[in-house]
This record gives sequence, C-alpha cells and structure tokens, in this order.
Amino acid sequence: MNTQDVLDAFELLDDWDARYEFIGELARELVPVRDDERQEANLVPGCNTRTWLTAGPQPGDPGRIEYRADAETPLVRGLVALLLVPFQHRTPQQVLATDPGDYIARLGLAEHLSANRQAGMEHFIERVYRLAREVRGSGVS
Repeated sequence: MNTQDVLDAFELLDDWDARYEFIGELARELVPVRDDERQEANLVPGCNTRTWLTAGPQPGDPGRIEYRADAETPLVRGLVALLLVPFQHRTPQQVLATDPGDYIARLGLAEHLSANRQAGMEHFIERVYRLAREVRGSGVS
C-alpha cells in the first residue's frame, strides 16, 4: 500500500470510527520485529505505549530499507503501520528526503490524536530517520 492508497481510503471512509477500523487493519501490513529484537534498545523513546522499530536491508533488494515494527496495543500497531507507509521499502536517501507532514495533515491525524499520541508520532518519525541514517552508514545505498 502506498500513501495515495491510504489517502484515497481515508477519503472514502465517512467517519473516524471507520477510519480507526481501517488503521487497525493496516497493522497487518507491518513486518514484525523478530523475537531477538524485542529489547530496550529498539523501543521508540517518547512513546507511551511500548513500540519497537528496527530496520535493515530489504530481503531481495538490499539497497532498500525494510522497517520491522510492533507495539503493545492494536491501535498503536495500526498507527505505526500508517506512519511507515511513506518510508517502507525505500532507499535510505529516499527516506531521508521524505517529509511526511503533508501526508499526516491530509489524513487529519493531528486533530484526532491526543497530545501524547502526537508526541509519540513525532518520536517515531525521528527514529525512522535515525535508522535510515544507520542503514545508509552501513553501506546500503
């Protein structure tokens, strides 16, 4: 699923109950973290719900990043999947050049998330960028 698919789906859904249901369904899109990655070092700092995010070369296309993520609650898992859409399976340079601000604004997330969830979202995106820099530094183009 790409950003336009998500934006189109949000436009078709008439209320936020339906949109939250869609966000929950997006959790199935997540590449799960491995058991050995469920450690403190891979937690997203600043998230109230324990959320893990790791990254590495995409199998079959090592020039692209594959993000692996999980969270303790279904809603946060869905939000994580939603936030990863603009970044997943892109090169480190593409990730670092991506500004998700317009995507997030067009979804209307800021108006429908608590201040704590908004702050967690910002911390999550910061970690996405940090991992892209790490993957780039490891020699993935």
